[in-house]
Amino acid sequence: MKQTFLPNAIAALLLLLAALFRSGSAAAEPGTAGEARAMVDKAAALMRELGPERAMAEISNPFGAFNYRDLYVTVYSLRGRILAHGTQPQLIGRDAWDWRDADDQYYVREIITRAQRNEPGPVHYTRLHPGTQQLRVKATWFRLVDRYVITCGAFK
Repeated sequence: MKQTFLPNAIAALLLLLAALFRSGSAAAEPGTAGEARAMVDKAAALMRELGPERAMAEISNPFGAFNYRDLYVTVYSLRGRILAHGTQPQLIGRDAWDWRDADDQYYVREIITRAQRNEPGPVHYTRLHPGTQQLRVKATWFRLVDRYVITCGAFK
C-alpha cells in the first residue's frame, strides 16, 4: 500500500493543478466568437471522421481539444438530451430541452430548432460564466450533423 500512495498522491496533485490552471486561464483570457465557431466545425469534422460514439467520447474529455479557455463543446440530441459535454461529464444524459436562461428564454430549444432549419447562429442567452460566476450574455454557434446538434458558445 505504501508503494502506491505516493504515485497516486502525485497524480491527484497534478490533476488538481491542471484544473486550477484551466479555471484561472478561463477567467483571464476568454475565448472568442471565431474560436467557438471553429470548435463547432472541428467537432463536426471529427464526428464525420470517427463516428458519433468515438467523437463524443473525445468531446467529453475535460482535458481534450474541445475544452479551451472558457470554451467547450456540447452535443445535444434533437430532443435536447445532452450527449457530450466538454467540461461537465456529469450532465451527459440530462434532458436540457426545458432549460431557461436568466431572462426565461428556452435557449436549448431555440438552438436545436434553428439547427434543424439550417438557420445560422448564434443564439444569445444569459447565464453564469463558469470562471467568474457572474451573469453574462453568451453567443452560441451550432451545427446539425446527422441527428446531433453540436454547439459551442463564447461569452460577450
